[in-house]
Amino acid sequence: MNLSSYEGPRNGDYVAYVDQLMRASPEYRRTLRSIDGAIQTAVVTPGSQGASPMSQLRNGLQKARDMAEQAQQMQGARSTAGGRAVQRPAAARRQDAAVTKQEAQQRFKTMEREIEAQKAGTGRKPWVSPGSLALIVGGVILSQFIQGFGVLLALMGLMSAVGGVLRRLQGR
Repeated sequence: MNLSSYEGPRNGDYVAYVDQLMRASPEYRRTLRSIDGAIQTAVVTPGSQGASPMSQLRNGLQKARDMAEQAQQMQGARSTAGGRAVQRPAAARRQDAAVTKQEAQQRFKTMEREIEAQKAGTGRKPWVSPGSLALIVGGVILSQFIQGFGVLLALMGLMSAVGGVLRRLQGR
């Protein structure tokens, strides 16, 4: 390394300096393009499985970004009337940008809720929990040897099963 042409990091920011050096490398750019291509082919490749929550989120975010860009383009088209530029106050432009950001955030939250609802829908809970059934069966078996304790376990399991069914019915 030629020390006379050496440019060190500005203000001791070594991370930014190393990142800048890496981004200047053609191998780094080539690697990023190949990773991007692999991700795109993995997303495009059809499969028998449904879309994962991450891919659903990615698609939803892409749609939201496209919609926000279209809204900005439409606002830009509105601001130029008849080929001449109409000057709008900066506060009004910022307010329009804030509205689009709010709309994008709202859409993002809606998509998150939909994905969470889909996740919750896939994990169906049984009407009677396995723990309740184990207590009932264990209590019946133990009642043959230790009558009081076995009956107590069976009653606890039965009460737990009835409570689970009632909770399930109240939830509907």
